[in-house]
Amino acid sequence: MLCFKTQVIKGLHPNVAYFFKTMNRYLKWQTGIVLVFCGLVVCMSYYLLAEIKENRKFRVMSDDAATKTKTGVTNQNNRAVHHVQSAIRQTNEDWTYLKPPMISLTYGYIEPTFNPAIIRTALGHKCTTTIDPANMHRSDAVVIRFDRAFEQNQFTKPKYRRQDQMYVFLSLEPSWPFYNHDFSFVDKGFFNWTMTYRRDSDIYFPYFTMPTLIDDDRQSRRFYGQNAVEQVLSKKTSQFTALVAIGRCEGGDGPVNRLKYVQAMEKSGLRIEKRGGCYNNKFRRPWNSNIFRYYAGTFKFFLAFENGYHCRDYVTEKVWNNSLKSGTVPVIWGAPKGDIEKILPPGSYIHTDDYESPKQLVDYLNYLNSNATAYSEYFNWRRRAPDQVAWNRKRATGYEMLCDKLCEMKKFGNVSKIYHSFKDWYINQDNPECFKITETNW
Repeated sequence: MLCFKTQVIKGLHPNVAYFFKTMNRYLKWQTGIVLVFCGLVVCMSYYLLAEIKENRKFRVMSDDAATKTKTGVTNQNNRAVHHVQSAIRQTNEDWTYLKPPMISLTYGYIEPTFNPAIIRTALGHKCTTTIDPANMHRSDAVVIRFDRAFEQNQFTKPKYRRQDQMYVFLSLEPSWPFYNHDFSFVDKGFFNWTMTYRRDSDIYFPYFTMPTLIDDDRQSRRFYGQNAVEQVLSKKTSQFTALVAIGRCEGGDGPVNRLKYVQAMEKSGLRIEKRGGCYNNKFRRPWNSNIFRYYAGTFKFFLAFENGYHCRDYVTEKVWNNSLKSGTVPVIWGAPKGDIEKILPPGSYIHTDDYESPKQLVDYLNYLNSNATAYSEYFNWRRRAPDQVAWNRKRATGYEMLCDKLCEMKKFGNVSKIYHSFKDWYINQDNPECFKITETNW
């Protein structure tokens, strides 16, 4: 602010001096106002800064409190969610958190329905399969088929095998061809599980069960009921009473003696249509084709004669597909009747064990052939459909059952058994007649 001294003003013109005196008073007054204003500004600024600082402190405290509250709620929710997830994982209804087990198929893929690339089970489990030998060491299970199990190879002498890896023996063939094989490669401490048609296997793998036999073609409604039975009976148009189809004629007591039994039945008066390689009369279509089933359905009986005699639980497509599904009555020569009773519907078959000789059996078959009422009783089991609940609760078999066991093992961490003597289970616990038939009545 500019201020003029009094001595300077006194030396000027009166008018000029008056001007400067007036300006001096004005400037002094204005300076006071400015100073007061500046003081007010400073005070207000200090007050506002203090207020802003306080508000900021309050917001920080509020945010901290909100964060703590939110974190507490989040932690509480996380604990609740974790508790629910843990509870779910204790059931068999949610296995999605498990990595699907891998199954190494050392024999390759046979057909998609037999061993698919991806296995999904009724329990909601999922497994994958591989045929690449490079994946063998990463697999949770290694399945070795009977034709590779009794010789030294990359499967029976693996370079690397994990402790938690399950080695599985697979066979749908009777045990008699392997009676004299060398078991040294796999006998002790090699296999963990067995997967065969025998009911005492770790993984039960029959050719069929009634639910799988019918569900394959989605024809349960057409298979059961009075109308279905009447249609089956109306198709019996063949001039022969029975049909037989045999492709293996030698190599063991089973193949040789079943041919003898068929010959004895034919000599006793049974009219038989003979098909297969053993009779140089092969059918042009596969045994599991609709055309073959329709053809077989024109006969009243199918001679379901297996290539093994009294081999435990050995029931093949001859009984399931060629007979029951085709609409004929199976005449069984093979597994003991006690095993058949636990596998097939009551009253659905005729067993050779019930007859003292082929002649006695033929007399009964000829009686049924001439008595429509007595013959139709063998279809009573089909006149009413099975209970749907029991039907839907069918036991998983084969690869489904293997996948279920692998998922359970992966979840609970339980390692399965080891066969300390595989030969004892496979050979010694089968029936002696499976390997050698010493007494015959045919």
